[in-house]
Amino acid sequence: MEDWVKLESFDRPHQAEIRKTILEQNNINAVVINAKDSLFLIGEYELYVRKEDEKMAHAIIEEFHGLTKVDSFILSKPLENLRDILVQNNIQAEIKKCSNPRYVLNNYELFVPTDDIERTQPFLSGEKLEGWSLLETCFRTRQTRFRVELLAEKHIPTIVIKKRDEQYMKSEIDIYVKTPDLENARQTLADLIGWIKISQYTMLHRAEIRENLLGKHDIRSIIVNNNGNYDLYVECSNEEKAISLINEKKEWKKTATYTSQIEADYAIAVLEKAGIEAVTITRLDRSFNFIFDVDLYVDDLNYDAAVEILNNLPGSENE
Repeated sequence: MEDWVKLESFDRPHQAEIRKTILEQNNINAVVINAKDSLFLIGEYELYVRKEDEKMAHAIIEEFHGLTKVDSFILSKPLENLRDILVQNNIQAEIKKCSNPRYVLNNYELFVPTDDIERTQPFLSGEKLEGWSLLETCFRTRQTRFRVELLAEKHIPTIVIKKRDEQYMKSEIDIYVKTPDLENARQTLADLIGWIKISQYTMLHRAEIRENLLGKHDIRSIIVNNNGNYDLYVECSNEEKAISLINEKKEWKKTATYTSQIEADYAIAVLEKAGIEAVTITRLDRSFNFIFDVDLYVDDLNYDAAVEILNNLPGSENE
């Protein structure tokens, strides 16, 4: 961690993680280190920034003391439904729109006073969401969004809650609907009326690569777990275009790995400017708490050219 300095220490992971998010939204790289093996009883979660960002980071954090982010999503309505429930239970809650383009999958964020975190937790776990039932659990924001949009077309309200494990790593995204709408919602997602299956994969990451590829061409796609296989659906109106893209028979090869989405997005922009199509898959690097690795893939025919371009980027290891 040379050239990095510890900004603060915290007893609980969410306290460090919310500040990390705030800093990243202000274009300051930050890392949370789990120091729970320390001999000390406090300060288990340490927040680090680069030395040159220390002064600015302190100023930004000072502005946000007192609020903690408890949820986020690309659409506002599911968060509004959760906010209304919290307010009805005398928990002050507010939604802020995230204007930073690198957070396009989390456009809206729900905050509550830090002092109310303990009272908020039973709602986030679903325990106190009276009148609402768990419909489905997803693992990717975009897949959650498409399901929520399908339900909205049927006028079925939703609540989306991003759950974290004990290390505050994103693990699940739960979709809730009002209990009277539960069966209708299940049928809507089972029928997928207006959608058609175009391919099936035995490995999830292969389906995700195609989903990302289609998304780059403005084609919505839904991945459905079918007894261990992964079916890829698109809207019927996009069937021909989607099949054409899928059938290009590209062999996707991992070209680079990044520890931040902004670095991966920049690499993609550079490659696409050179005429090389690229997609990313985000995964957790469990050897370093709270860091999500972003793997960048290009098709095999462009692999050598992509590697050369990426190696010449400013700050690359092989520069």
